[in-house]
Amino acid sequence: MFNFSNSFWLTPGEQKEVIAKLVNDHLIKWSNKRDLPLKMGGFTDVYINLRDARNYPEMTCFLADLYTHPLRRLPVERFAEVPDAVSPIAGVISANTRIPLVTIRQKAKAGRVSKGLTIGDLRPGERMVIIDDVITDGESKIQPLSTLQSAAVNTMGIVVLVDRQQGWQKKLAEAGFGDVGVWPAMTLHDVRRFLIEEKFMQRCNKSVEEKNPLIVALDSKSWEDLLPTIDQLRTTGCIFKVNDLLVGQGIKNLLPNLSVYGRVMADLKGHDIPNTVENICWQLHFCPPWAVTVHASGGGEMIKAAKKGLARTPTKVLAVTVLTSLNPQTCEEIYGRQPLDQVLKLAEVAHAAGADGFVCSPQEAKTLKEKYPDKLLVTPGVRSAGKNAQDQERTATPKATMDEGATHLVMGRQILGAPDPIAEVHRLLKEELGMVL
Repeated sequence: MFNFSNSFWLTPGEQKEVIAKLVNDHLIKWSNKRDLPLKMGGFTDVYINLRDARNYPEMTCFLADLYTHPLRRLPVERFAEVPDAVSPIAGVISANTRIPLVTIRQKAKAGRVSKGLTIGDLRPGERMVIIDDVITDGESKIQPLSTLQSAAVNTMGIVVLVDRQQGWQKKLAEAGFGDVGVWPAMTLHDVRRFLIEEKFMQRCNKSVEEKNPLIVALDSKSWEDLLPTIDQLRTTGCIFKVNDLLVGQGIKNLLPNLSVYGRVMADLKGHDIPNTVENICWQLHFCPPWAVTVHASGGGEMIKAAKKGLARTPTKVLAVTVLTSLNPQTCEEIYGRQPLDQVLKLAEVAHAAGADGFVCSPQEAKTLKEKYPDKLLVTPGVRSAGKNAQDQERTATPKATMDEGATHLVMGRQILGAPDPIAEVHRLLKEELGMVL
């Protein structure tokens, strides 16, 4: 097997050029309604359709030239195509590269002299790759891989134009092909990002974004695991809160990628000397998030430094008061005060320093709303009735929290852990908050 090392066979600039050409020749379809059917079931907002390259001879040549580059860069002696998306270009690729071609059918053809699964020779020990237009969950690649395995060829991997990032690693591993790599030209995220940035698609209706008070905490999972859910949440207008994901992916990488799908709350919880916090905030200028958090206990000068570091950006500075994981006894041990008293003290400091809002538990929301009616109030520790509070101590239901004056509700595990996170968001908004977006 061949290690593709998570690289792409097109550069970012080349990706944009290819996507633009596919859009121009109608080989990419898109819909904010997510009503485009997929072959393997379900629906999507973006559909890549290389089958229709048959209608455009120039596009057929263009795509064949495109696939020529990765095949020439790999030490392959033969390649396989799986009908029918890349079938129009496979012969041209073979002619361009002088690399023999094998077609691997999903099912044997009835009524043919050759009823086997393959057209062309499979020779034991030869280095081969499979080419296709996209890879989704990997199900459609299991039969071709099994055919190559039975023929004792050296399968180096799969070359595709687009990786839809829908869990092919897990599916192939379960089928015994965990060491098979995929080398894509780009991901579906790259395509979606281009379409949104070029205004072909909307990230979300602006009025919907402004109305939706839900902040979805995306912690404790990888970018790859979260992407399918983030993709579907895009049109709901939810804000995405990131903490450990931001650390794992890196600010320069995650912010522009996540911002494709919605507003971002960079939950940095800055708490350091003013100069350090200011420098950290300056790092956000290239792609300003909706909001950034700092600990109010860092003091007024530190909060002013955060505001200075974010000058000339729309990013809001939210001051974290008392963590929702602290109960009254623990709060007394740390601060010598009960939670509400400590929250009020820290809010006073943050307000004087120019913070745009506070992060507090639902239990302090009403008092802060009365004292600071114009501030944003972001409340973690929100759970529907009967849901496990887990590591949160000072909690309330979504409706009770909004009634107390909160402007935004942070809900992570209840949404991401639901059988259908998107349905859970719509249920929360409609049934518990009485909102129609």
